[in-house]
Amino acid sequence: MVFYCNGCSKNTILTQRQKNIFVSSEGDDSNPGTITKPWKTLERVNQHSFSAGDTIFFSNNSNFSGGLVISDSGTKGSPIVLTSYGNGHAPRFNNPDINILNGNMVQIRGDYIIVDGFYFHDGVSVTKEDTINARRIGAVYITPGADHNIIKNCEMFDCPVGVQSYGQHNLITNNYIHDCNRFLSEPSWGPVGIMVATSNHEISYNRITNYTNSGGTYGADGGAIEIDNDDYHKENIYIHHNWSIGNQGFLEIIGWEDLSVITQNVRVSYNISDDYQQFIFFWSGRNCLVENNTVICTRPQNSRVRVVFSFFDKNNIIRNNIFVVSNNLQVFTGTNVYGAELYDEQIYSNNLYWSSDEAQSDPCGLPLGEGDIVGDPGFVDIDNLNFNLNNTSLAIDAGMDLGYKLDFEDNTVPTGSSPDIGAFEYNDN
Repeated sequence: MVFYCNGCSKNTILTQRQKNIFVSSEGDDSNPGTITKPWKTLERVNQHSFSAGDTIFFSNNSNFSGGLVISDSGTKGSPIVLTSYGNGHAPRFNNPDINILNGNMVQIRGDYIIVDGFYFHDGVSVTKEDTINARRIGAVYITPGADHNIIKNCEMFDCPVGVQSYGQHNLITNNYIHDCNRFLSEPSWGPVGIMVATSNHEISYNRITNYTNSGGTYGADGGAIEIDNDDYHKENIYIHHNWSIGNQGFLEIIGWEDLSVITQNVRVSYNISDDYQQFIFFWSGRNCLVENNTVICTRPQNSRVRVVFSFFDKNNIIRNNIFVVSNNLQVFTGTNVYGAELYDEQIYSNNLYWSSDEAQSDPCGLPLGEGDIVGDPGFVDIDNLNFNLNNTSLAIDAGMDLGYKLDFEDNTVPTGSSPDIGAFEYNDN
């Protein structure tokens, strides 16, 4: 497309810069990057400068090897978008060489960038105890200072870290991250689905399964989500509507007592966790909210620790959750667990506790709080992971109104006189 310049001679023509770039493994890097003549490699994309409003389309049924770097920035109203086009399976990305972008398949260095609908597989890990390089691993890696980015609708298979973010105001949503049973950093750090190192993140509607590694320092390690890196102060992180099944744990929060790197104001709501080692390790964390989650802690112990929580500080608020335990486990107890002396310093109410094998008459472990219930939550089919409530559930209308509007399946909250306990609002339709 061309246009003429006012004030120029009539023969002067300015070429409008191409806003859409197309890439296909069937293309050629000598092509102009159009839909009929796409580029072929990530190297060619890395040579291009992008501007706000640009879209890079990667062809479905294509496979790309190596690392893609986006250093340019979009704007709030005109982000740079990486997405797919055409028919077939999602574009597949792999980077087997840790010497290329530390094994990152997509590395984001700019602001307002959207990565939408890609398949990442067989990520790299570090082969020894190396926490510095491990913190730069990720199928998608968002570098320090890269803010207001969105990673959505992607699938990560066997990647020791699916998404790792050092930016702020980033959204990680609606991704499927699954099946990694390798060390991130041998022998003590297992695989992690999503890892964030700084403040102001939203992690939502992700499905994370089978992120655990057996062996090593702790017997087993790994997990769905980790708030990590002791060097950064971390706050205002919202984790909601995630499905976590068969991971080593749901959430681990790392930090120090130094207020400059403390983690605070983390809100965890409407998540499903059916995992091994723990629901939440608060190795750091104060002023956190844990509300309307459905938590199943019945898997066999596979590491040195088996708890529902550990705590770093007092006065975290735990309300409207369903906790299902077995094998004598209690929600607010621990033996030789960091923070065990702080169990009775938390604020808790309107939770439902159940020992599914009836091995524990006191599944709570502390005197019940206001509105707390002990009993069968009445799931539709717990064996097949259907945690919806049946019409006789003790959880119906038993929760506090905490201002939430949508349950785990985006049904209206409340449907009765009060919100239900747990992640699912009972619906008789």
